[in-house]
Amino acid sequence: MDNLRDLIIALEKVKNKGWIQATNNGNCGIGTTLEQELNINSGDFEIPDFEGIELKTKKIGALSNITLFSAAPDSYLYEIKRLHKQYGYPHTKYPEYKVFNTTICGRKFTPMSNKYHMIIHVDWKNEKVVLHVHDKYSGALIDDKSSWSFEILKEKLYRKLKYMCLVKAQRKYEFPYVYYRYTDYNFYVLKSFEDFIKAIENGIIKITFKINVFTKGHKQGQIHDHGTSFDINEDDLEKIYYKI
Repeated sequence: MDNLRDLIIALEKVKNKGWIQATNNGNCGIGTTLEQELNINSGDFEIPDFEGIELKTKKIGALSNITLFSAAPDSYLYEIKRLHKQYGYPHTKYPEYKVFNTTICGRKFTPMSNKYHMIIHVDWKNEKVVLHVHDKYSGALIDDKSSWSFEILKEKLYRKLKYMCLVKAQRKYEFPYVYYRYTDYNFYVLKSFEDFIKAIENGIIKITFKINVFTKGHKQGQIHDHGTSFDINEDDLEKIYYKI
């Protein structure tokens, strides 16, 4: 694979540079700095980063999950707004506004607003992944309107994540700049869509909602949706990928 060889050559050059000043001091700096070094245009989030290979970055020692991709429920047009309105809870600093920031998975209930329990259910018959909302006290299913079709998930997965490279880096701070040293990388190829869906069903892949609200400016009070991500722990990658 020429693209694999080209990426290895490019990553080795980055490794050999040692400590590199970050493009910014935020959490996204680890990714944007690597993209800059590889001359990648980060503007198109819908295609793989490097000649058909999607790049993921992670700080060495970090406990955070890896975001595979983002996808809002495709069951209804304004489903994010509905979830925010119906199940949002008060902002910690601005309780007059509601937010909906939570991670939900299969096999285990997530409590929400002291009223509900939420869990991810895979409907194999109708080919969709469904958010189930249960009453906390009675246990009754009260909402199953939010869902992701297999079709949309498969399209996103195969378009962007059939081949993936996970790049790890060390981070240091020397006032006023952050620096990264990219030290390790591994390549992965997707097993199958069925393995991906089973990982959702078994709680290995989690779905994270990041629905906030503007608290200032002309958009004050409006939803600020940071996306709905499908996340996985690095240790579980080989449940859906072959390591190559």
